[in-house]
Amino acid sequence: DLLSDEQMDRLEKVGFSWAVKGAVEQEDTTFNADWECEACDVIWNIRYGELCEFQDFHGHLDVPSDNRNLFQWISEQHLEYCQKELGEYSTMTEEREKQLNEIGFQWKVEALAR
Repeated sequence: DLLSDEQMDRLEKVGFSWAVKGAVEQEDTTFNADWECEACDVIWNIRYGELCEFQDFHGHLDVPSDNRNLFQWISEQHLEYCQKELGEYSTMTEEREKQLNEIGFQWKVEALAR
């Protein structure tokens, strides 16, 4: 297994869903945009779970740059939030924003420099 039972339990506690919505076998191999969106949701949920674990372990959300995957994901969340605020296309949904707010995510980069 790639994840321990404890990691799977922690992901489930933060709302991770193991089911892929709308997963059906397709008869042809054409590109499936719905599948791509679902894959992005899975990745987002995994990174969110990692961020929650980081916070539980360290007591803060200031992820160092040497934790490349999580650090990059946090940067992407800042970008998506800014795009949403500017009225541009963004993958930052209300639900994602709510989840991040619930753990004390800092949206403004200046707030991180304190």
